[in-house]
Amino acid sequence: MNSSKLQKYTIFYNNSQEYHRLKNEIFTQDLYHFESETATPFIIDAGAHIGLSVLYFKQLYHGSQIVALEPNPESFRILERNIFENQIEGVTLIQTALSDKSGIETLYLDETSEQWHSVASFHKGSWVGSQQSEAIEVEAHSLSEFVTKPIDFLKMDIEGVEQRVLESSAESLPLIKQLIIEFHTHKTQSLQKMVDLLERTHKVSLFQRTKEILSIKKAKGLVIIVATKR
Repeated sequence: MNSSKLQKYTIFYNNSQEYHRLKNEIFTQDLYHFESETATPFIIDAGAHIGLSVLYFKQLYHGSQIVALEPNPESFRILERNIFENQIEGVTLIQTALSDKSGIETLYLDETSEQWHSVASFHKGSWVGSQQSEAIEVEAHSLSEFVTKPIDFLKMDIEGVEQRVLESSAESLPLIKQLIIEFHTHKTQSLQKMVDLLERTHKVSLFQRTKEILSIKKAKGLVIIVATKR
């Protein structure tokens, strides 16, 4: 187990390369930055990994209340340690995946020597389709089970099942003020359908490598969807 100081936090992690990439995306590029109308926003962090995003949100809004969801057992173990060791309050950790229904799902973990835990996916070979992977069974729940009251911000990084999750919980979308979704291009997903669904209730913008995309046809690979309630 490695550890590093990140501003006022001590971060524990296994994969150094993965940690530094995520640290750059979250803390340097401010990938998940959002403006809140309140100093105590209610946040759902779906795909919390080892907790860098949780710590970022707590730095952004110290009084925030966060529900952090993470299905990967090893990532969840480190997530728990990072929250405990940094004495972070106002965070509820739940070891679960998001899906279109409650039950047991097969999660595929990176089985290469690098073991990038942040790319665990419901798709064999990860969302890119070519990664050597190991299958495990995990608990899963629908998004609507967690959206029981207004949500100020939803961050979603769930490796290729974004469309399935949101379509099954479409009735909950009006309760969510802002969303940032990492959309993973996969044969089972349609970016156009995702945008159409979100635009019923939200204003939607698309980004790739920090640059806004004005045409869905030009979007390939990983796309960041930013949606704000109208």
